Amino acid sequence: MSHSVTLLLVLTAVCLFQSVSLQYDRSATEFAELKEKVRHLSQSLQMINNSMQKEKKEPVMFYAAIREKTFTFNIDTILVFETVIVNEGGYYNKYDGVFVAPRKGTYMFSWTVSGTGATYTVTELVVENKVISSAGEYHGGDGYSSGSMTALCEMEKGDHAWIRSTGLSSAHNLYSHDNYPQSSFLGLQILSD
Repeated sequence: MSHSVTLLLVLTAVCLFQSVSLQYDRSATEFAELKEKVRHLSQSLQMINNSMQKEKKEPVMFYAAIREKTFTFNIDTILVFETVIVNEGGYYNKYDGVFVAPRKGTYMFSWTVSGTGATYTVTELVVENKVISSAGEYHGGDGYSSGSMTALCEMEKGDHAWIRSTGLSSAHNLYSHDNYPQSSFLGLQILSD
């Protein structure tokens, strides 16, 4: 072969190599760009997932009772259900008997008050000084009677709810012991706004 044919073959080989090399470089660049896009999409997906986890609402519910007590309480007295059985989120205070709504929504409350003696025992659910519902019992004979109520209400974040006695009777006798009807108070959020 002559020098010119050899030179032509070498130049052709170099051109092919450069073409392949350029295609490889372009492919490597495109691959790096795709890799970067996947990384950004992965970060975006993680941010969305974290945001959704924050929005996911933890349950709000409590159940508390008055245990092994007999006492008389006056009118407009907040009942303190000091034995907490469930308190998801910690929004019920066993020291003052008040529940504080952690977020806006619809809440359900139910309570039972057991009494003794020849008096009426009437209680009411109060949310931010507004009476939502009431329950009562009259004990006129032997044994121990109780009155219960379940109510739904809308609450704003930070609203307070409690059970208090009414002015129907000058004194309310409470009897809450094991193996007898016990006084209790429960609440839970059923819808969130």
